[in-house]
Amino acid sequence: MCNYSSMERKTIISLLIIFVVLLSGCKTIEKAGINMISDVMAGEGSAELFTGDNDPELVKDALPFILKMYEMLSEKNFKDSDLLLATGSTFIMYSNVFIQTTAIMLPDERFMEQYNMLIRSKKMYQRGTEYVLQALELRHKGFRENLDNGMIDLALADMDVDDVPYLYWAASGLMGAFSTDPFDFSLGPDLYKPVAFLYKALSIDETFSNGNLHDLLILLNSSVPDGLMFKRGESESPINNYVDDYYKSLGIKTPFEKARFHFNRSIEISGGNYADPYISLATTVSVNEQDLEEYERLLNAALEIDPDAYPEMRLAGLIFRDKAQWYLDHKSDYFLLDIDEGDFDEVY
Repeated sequence: MCNYSSMERKTIISLLIIFVVLLSGCKTIEKAGINMISDVMAGEGSAELFTGDNDPELVKDALPFILKMYEMLSEKNFKDSDLLLATGSTFIMYSNVFIQTTAIMLPDERFMEQYNMLIRSKKMYQRGTEYVLQALELRHKGFRENLDNGMIDLALADMDVDDVPYLYWAASGLMGAFSTDPFDFSLGPDLYKPVAFLYKALSIDETFSNGNLHDLLILLNSSVPDGLMFKRGESESPINNYVDDYYKSLGIKTPFEKARFHFNRSIEISGGNYADPYISLATTVSVNEQDLEEYERLLNAALEIDPDAYPEMRLAGLIFRDKAQWYLDHKSDYFLLDIDEGDFDEVY
C-alpha cells in the first residue's frame, strides 16, 4: 500500500474519479484507475479523511456518497481484503455515529422515528459486518464455513496480529446490530461469536487502536448477560479457557469488576486522551449502580478532553463531547434524583 497525506488523498481521488468516468470505455485504463482509487481509499490513514474533520454535519452529508463509492470499488475488487475492511468499517462507523447515536438522543414523543432509525442502523451494521467477514474469508479460507457451523475456535485458530483490525470491526458490527434490537432472537444465540472475536484480538494485541478493544469490553461486560457471551458446552474451548485464565489471573470475578478493569486499562493505553471509555463506563456501570457522583465525574472528564489536541480523531472527539453533554443534561432519565419538597407540594 502507498502512503499519502490527507490532502494528497483528496486530490488523487477527485482526479481519478474524473479520469475513470472520462475513459470508462477503455477497460484497461478503467481497471488501472479503479485499482489506484482502491489503494488510496483502503490505504493506511485513509479513515482520517473523515475522522480528522472538524465538521460532523459535513462528514454526515458526505458519507453516503463515500459508502456507495466503497461498495462500487469492492464489487470491482472483491478480492482486496484491505478494501473490504475499509468498506465494512465505514458502514459500521456511519451506523454507530450518525444513525444509532442520533436515534438514542431523540425525545420520547418521537418513538416511531427512533424505532425506524434503529432498524436502519441494524441493517447498516449487518451490511458493514458482511464486508469484514468476506475479508476474513479471503485471509483465512474456510473461516466462514467454520463460523457458520459454530466452530468458533477453529475459525479463529490461525489469526495473527494483522487480523486484529478485522476481528475488532467484525465484533463491532455484530455487537452493534444486537444493541439496536436486543429482542431480535435471531441475533442473541450468535452473540458468542463477536465475544470470541474480541477476546481473540485481545490475546494477540490488547493495545490495538489506543485501547479500543477494552472500550468494547466495557460495554460487553456491563450490558450482556453471561449466558449469551460464550457458547454452552464448550468448557474446553481455547477461547473460553483464555478468558477464564485472563480474569482469574487478575482476581476479577463480577461483570462490573471486569468492566472497570477494562476502563482502567483503556485509560492506561490511551493516556486518558479519548472520551469513549469515560462515556461507556458512566452510561453502563455508573447507571446500574446508581452512582450519580461517578456518572457526573466521568462525563465531565470526557468534556475536558480537547478534540483539537488529537487531529486524527477530531471528529470523534467532537461527537463524544456532544454525547457526554447530552447524557449530563438527561441524567434524570437514568437516575432517581431527589425531589424537592416544594416541587412535591406543587404536584399535590
